[in-house]
Amino acid sequence: MHGFGCQRAAAAAAAIAAGLLLGPAPTSASATSGPIAVGTGDSRCTTAGSLCVFETEWFTGRTALYQDVDTECVTAPFGILANINMTDRPVTFHKNADCTGFSTTEPAGNLHSWKSLGPMYSFRA
Repeated sequence: MHGFGCQRAAAAAAAIAAGLLLGPAPTSASATSGPIAVGTGDSRCTTAGSLCVFETEWFTGRTALYQDVDTECVTAPFGILANINMTDRPVTFHKNADCTGFSTTEPAGNLHSWKSLGPMYSFRA
C-alpha cells in the first residue's frame, strides 16, 4: 500500500510540474498560443504564422512551437538560443522572463541563432 501511495504522489507531482512548465492556457483567440513541444525538424516550424524556439544555437534540444504571436509578453519554457520566425512580424526576444532587459529583434520570415548573446527568456511581437 505504501508503494502505491508513493507512485500516486509522484504522478501527481509530475502532472503539476508539467502544468507549471506549460503555463496557463491563452484567454483569447488573438493571444499567443503555445508552447507546444515539438521535435527537432518538425515541419510546423516552417509553416506560415509559426514561431519555433530552440534550446541550442544549433536548432536542437528542447523545441517549442508558438502560433498567433502578438504583443503580449510570453515567458519561454527554457532559455532560447535560436528561433525560426515564420510570423508576419518581427519578434523581440528579451534576457529577462518579463520582456525587460537586453533584447534582440528577429525579422519576420527569418531564422537565427545567437550563442554569443546568451539565452533569452521571453518574447513578444
